[in-house]
Amino acid sequence: MKDKIELLAPVGNMQSLISAINGGADAIYLGLSDFNARANFENFTRENLKEAVSKAHLFGVKAYLTLNILFKDEEVMQVLSLVRFALDCKIDAFIVQDIGIANLLSKNFEGIELHASTQMGLHNLEGAKFIESLGFKRIVLSRETPLSEIKRIHENTKLEIEYFVQGALCVGFSGNCYLSSLLAGASGNRGKCKQFCRLKYKINGGAEGYYLSTKDFCMLESLKELVDCGVVSLKIEGRARRPAYVATAVQTYRKVIDESFKFDKEDIENLKKVFNRGEFISGYFKGEKIIYSDAQNHIGLPIGSVENFKKGKRFNEILISSSHNLQKGDTIKLFEKSREVCTISPVDIRNVGKDRYIFTTTAMAKKGQIVRLIVDGKFEEKVLNKERKIEFDAKVQALDNLILNVTLIANGESVSQSFENVLSVAKSQPLTQNDLFQTFNKCGDEFSLHNLTCEIGNVFIRKSDLNEARRVMLDKLKAHLTKKNEKKIEVLERDNLIISTQKAAKNNKKIAFFDNLSKILEYSSEELNKFDFFVYSPAIYNFEDIKAVCQHFKGENIFLDMPLIATKEDITMLSQILDALPNLGVYATNYYALMMKSPSQTIIGSELNVLNSYAIDFYLKKGFKNIVLSKEDFDYENLMAEDGQLFIDNRKPRLIYFKHCPIKEHFGGNCSSCKYRDNISYSLGNERFTLERKKVVNCHFYLKRNFINAKEKPFGNMIEI
Repeated sequence: MKDKIELLAPVGNMQSLISAINGGADAIYLGLSDFNARANFENFTRENLKEAVSKAHLFGVKAYLTLNILFKDEEVMQVLSLVRFALDCKIDAFIVQDIGIANLLSKNFEGIELHASTQMGLHNLEGAKFIESLGFKRIVLSRETPLSEIKRIHENTKLEIEYFVQGALCVGFSGNCYLSSLLAGASGNRGKCKQFCRLKYKINGGAEGYYLSTKDFCMLESLKELVDCGVVSLKIEGRARRPAYVATAVQTYRKVIDESFKFDKEDIENLKKVFNRGEFISGYFKGEKIIYSDAQNHIGLPIGSVENFKKGKRFNEILISSSHNLQKGDTIKLFEKSREVCTISPVDIRNVGKDRYIFTTTAMAKKGQIVRLIVDGKFEEKVLNKERKIEFDAKVQALDNLILNVTLIANGESVSQSFENVLSVAKSQPLTQNDLFQTFNKCGDEFSLHNLTCEIGNVFIRKSDLNEARRVMLDKLKAHLTKKNEKKIEVLERDNLIISTQKAAKNNKKIAFFDNLSKILEYSSEELNKFDFFVYSPAIYNFEDIKAVCQHFKGENIFLDMPLIATKEDITMLSQILDALPNLGVYATNYYALMMKSPSQTIIGSELNVLNSYAIDFYLKKGFKNIVLSKEDFDYENLMAEDGQLFIDNRKPRLIYFKHCPIKEHFGGNCSSCKYRDNISYSLGNERFTLERKKVVNCHFYLKRNFINAKEKPFGNMIEI
């Protein structure tokens, strides 16, 4: 079973890439400087991408390029140029979020391999089936996807399933967090996230805390379940993290996979030492609390406490009792209970007795403070120095015919070459087997000599010529192995690019959004006639209420707002409602909803993130005529639709969606004694957001901004009544 499991590692730079390969990764994912969801951090460039991919392929490691953002029309030609370049570099696959760009790439590059990014918010079978119908080979599921749904997708599609197993957990549902975009004009869906979720908030005006900051997740104990349910790629998060994190995570998961999913306390502690935000949880699998409100950064591993503190004129001394053998190169953090006080990289460390150490530092401390290790210098040096080399056998003939024949064999592949005019009859220093061993044993960082066999006559060769023969042969072996591991499918670009050119007049139709029938009854017929479509968005999906709404509108131009997050049970209930009310259309906020009704009875919602004319063109050709553009901050007026209607969402924006229950997190209780109530608010400075709930069979929540910024959207044809 383990041979079929791919361990997929994040690489943000060349050092991380080497750490991932040496640690035993089966595949890596990386981004270029532009057009990826980690644009704020170091990435690869066109200058070193080919080197990176070739390095990976030499070791049989696949390389996937992230194009996991939304694109603007004016960027499309740059994207196509980048894809051409990446294909020339032999990239194995592209991770894509934008449905328009995915469609454009599949049309223009025959045979290209596309992976549906987690930013597409795919979390159930119905959404997976829609994506499969478009030609995607792999689906990167949302972290919110339960085991039962993973199994259902595996059993009912041919898609490869990829799932995150280690790293940061976004509090917002994949691809539908608009906090950074609408508060700072820095879109997470464009790779510019400002991480507002990691700031301090107040709930209902109370004490500040990191109430949107999630713990990191570690799925070691769930790996077997994931694989048994059909996951083929286990993905480590962290392209923005240090090479030591990548090395440790890859080496740990490699060991656990290879040892039939067995792990111990040391494995967990090693992962915590390199990055641990708020202690580890098993994602959403076990109903654990996911928020860590006391701190929002690396808290490491608890190792002891402060015994004494002595303030000096220039340097201070901290006496620490610790279970860890503290050494130079280590870094610690001090905590008052769970509150971070300071970080200390000591000037000097002295062992002054069993488990007792004196730190010389400029930092301040207090007796009783908790000590946590955040950098273990010796450990990191060890994991970063791990090597992965390709063993080869060398066969050398240097006989009296004065022709040097060399064959190198590795991984069942061989390369051979004859060298003339380098041998001569020996007069005083004949070539020996030891000469050959010493020469071919000097083979750099990538190769290791396993076995040497040779036939030697009475010949002489200059040391420089022998070294050159070794260099030529290793280069030849490297090129052969690299080419062997490159993607075999020939990707053909069409002679004439298929480019969308959608142009038309502005849409004058309007959509009314409402959450209960009583609001509609307050409006006169004349006022309601100003709207062309009505979307019912209830807090609780009650059949009788939905039926009453449909009867009021006589089944005409009425649509049901589909919840963004939906389990199998939710979809079953929604399907029953839609079957019983055949004239009721759907307002689709996620890809699963596109499978619920015909395109003529479907409105493409703003949460599907239509940002360019290529996405518009895709939906129009699929028969979807009514499209609400993304909430993202961009130039709406340049987007037009031929034979369709475009809408601007001018409601009070829903900024971030939650799979977890904030009520249980912060107020306690359980589903049988729910403590949810109206007017629960989160505040950040002068900004205030209201927590709202949607419930079908299960609940999900979102934060809603309490006002509309007219500067952001000065016009709109979709409003809330």
